[in-house]
Amino acid sequence: MKKQFLLFILMFFISASIQFSACEESEDKSSNCDTDIMVNQAENQYVVNAQVFGGIQGCGIVTVEKDGETVTNAVVKLNGTELIYDETMGYASYLSNSSGDEVELEVTHEGSIISSGRVCLPSFPGISNIDSGDVHQKNTDLTINWSAVSNATAIDVTIEEDISYEQYSSGLLPPITTSHTIPSSFFNLSSEWSDTAECVITVTAYYGISPDVEYQSLDSTNLGYNINGSAGFFMGVNGDETTIYVPISD
Repeated sequence: MKKQFLLFILMFFISASIQFSACEESEDKSSNCDTDIMVNQAENQYVVNAQVFGGIQGCGIVTVEKDGETVTNAVVKLNGTELIYDETMGYASYLSNSSGDEVELEVTHEGSIISSGRVCLPSFPGISNIDSGDVHQKNTDLTINWSAVSNATAIDVTIEEDISYEQYSSGLLPPITTSHTIPSSFFNLSSEWSDTAECVITVTAYYGISPDVEYQSLDSTNLGYNINGSAGFFMGVNGDETTIYVPISD
């Protein structure tokens, strides 16, 4: 599920060409968001996975399945805006949302509402101690700091390198977390073809999933995380990323 979970974010970058940093310019609004996330039993055979990405040029992406088959003729709406189906991404649309905005999901198929939910968009978790292009030494720990986040239910920190394409994840952290250390073992890198590794660090804030949930649980066909009617999940997402370089030549 972890790979599928991150694939949604990857597809968002590819299709929209929007950097998470756009979210930093958004106004952080006060909100009545309830951060006690409900897990509901599915009431039908559908699985709906939905994510809304914050920012000036944000995006909504929703997939709908029934009995393991993709549903391509559902009516999917976010705050009343109907999303267009795309064979690569599912139902998708640009959205203009600010931190703290509430977004309503409604999915209708064959004349019946089969899934619904509401998310709040977390504020921007801006990385504060690392600039893009910074150099980090091989085989040493790296601590990442970011700004405190509101309207979030979990935080995730990931880093991926371009030598063997390994990825490290912190797992889901409590939303009050503002720091995480990547262990030195991740930076034990070597290559016959390159003397420098490029590493992309991402800090992502989520609304709609709590730290006590395992990623694999999101694959459930009978539980709905922050979603009613169907199985699946509905999440609000905001994040920041930066790139560092690690000299690896001996």
